[in-house]
Amino acid sequence: MSQDYRDLTAVDVEDDDDEIQLRKASQKRSPGLSWRQRICPSRRLVLILLGVSTILTIAIIVFGSKGSQRSSQLSGMRDTLTSLNQSIGDGIVSLQQKGTDTATKITQLEAKVKKLTEEAEAAKTRLLSQMTTLQRSFRGMNCDLQNFKNNRTEACCPKGWDIFRKSCYWESRLGRPWEEAKADCEARDAHLVIINSYEEQRFVAVRVRPQFMWIGLSDATGSWKWVDGTPYTVRQSDWAPGQPDNWYGHGLGGGEDCAHLHHDGSWNDDHCSRNYGWVCEMEAVD
Repeated sequence: MSQDYRDLTAVDVEDDDDEIQLRKASQKRSPGLSWRQRICPSRRLVLILLGVSTILTIAIIVFGSKGSQRSSQLSGMRDTLTSLNQSIGDGIVSLQQKGTDTATKITQLEAKVKKLTEEAEAAKTRLLSQMTTLQRSFRGMNCDLQNFKNNRTEACCPKGWDIFRKSCYWESRLGRPWEEAKADCEARDAHLVIINSYEEQRFVAVRVRPQFMWIGLSDATGSWKWVDGTPYTVRQSDWAPGQPDNWYGHGLGGGEDCAHLHHDGSWNDDHCSRNYGWVCEMEAVD
């Protein structure tokens, strides 16, 4: 039995040796398989490169196509902008032309309005002159009638007016600013009183009574003038003591540019907005 066991063991050992020899032989033949394995990666690389090249080619074509489309779009946008700029330019030129035409029409209208205004003012002046002439004619006729009735020949004044020498005087007891008083006298075909002598001043002063009364003297232009434009040189004897002083302390704004009478007949300068009475004067009718 032991002999058989040794024989079997020997056989097993030999089998193991044969297997080892086969493995070694296989390992010696493996270089042929490694060459093929080395060939395969190269083919894969080529395929990969071909794939990448194909993808790049497709990408170039796609982007090139898109670039062409974008170029076409940009060209269309340029054409649109050019057309729009042309339209805007034409519109601006048209508006400028319309503006020029409108300015010309406005200038023409202004000239017409100015001409019509001047004509209206001239017509108004003529009408006022005619009214003044008619009023004077009426006063003259009335004066002649009164003189005929009273069997006399002398100058006369409208009813309610007082005569002194060759002038008629009328006083208002209402209080008005100087400019309004001036306008009222002019509406009566008269003017704010112009005092030419001491005797006339005393005559007018009697009508002042306890009230201040505007006279036709002002220095709003910087120098004293009567309402008919005659310059006045200040004489201290005409004025109250210390006047005219062009006082600014009244709080009404500005100085004192208009003259009025005190009850004693002396003059004083005051703010033209004060509400005082006034005396009108006109030429008496012979």
